[in-house]
Amino acid sequence: MNQKQKVYSLVSTLLQYPESEWKKELQNLDVVHEFPDESIRMPLLRFLTYVKNTSFHNLCENYVYTFDFYDKTTLYLTHTVFKDNRDRGTVLSQMRRQMMELGMEFTTEELPDYLPLILEFASIVPEKDSAKILNLHLRSIKNLELELQGIDSPYRYLVAACIQCIEMAEENEKVS
Repeated sequence: MNQKQKVYSLVSTLLQYPESEWKKELQNLDVVHEFPDESIRMPLLRFLTYVKNTSFHNLCENYVYTFDFYDKTTLYLTHTVFKDNRDRGTVLSQMRRQMMELGMEFTTEELPDYLPLILEFASIVPEKDSAKILNLHLRSIKNLELELQGIDSPYRYLVAACIQCIEMAEENEKVS
């Protein structure tokens, strides 16, 4: 697993509803310090500081407020583009098929546009395969980061680290 895949895996976990188990595990998470790129390491450390300094109850409450009550910060990336339009169903079906063709096994009922699921996918498939889906949604991910900044949410740090990884991969692709 390369650095980007580690970031995607970590952020995939942290963008899901908080679990008391991962809050305990984060106390010993030194892998973030190993990331050589400061533009990835620093946002992750900021988020981990937030987790460390926030009670579990408040983590849960902030998560729900951030992602469940505010449409512009939904983690379902096609929702901001299509809302509940019928075209969204077609896009979701295509995404699911594409992800399955690239080796994703769906063990959850989440829709394929759920950002933590996309990041989980990106953490297990070759970078060239994940780049297709990540770049397809990059605009929505950037919009999510802007909305999270607008409400001063610490989750913006996680999304910022992902964007940095996606853009680094894109730059590497251009050089190749």
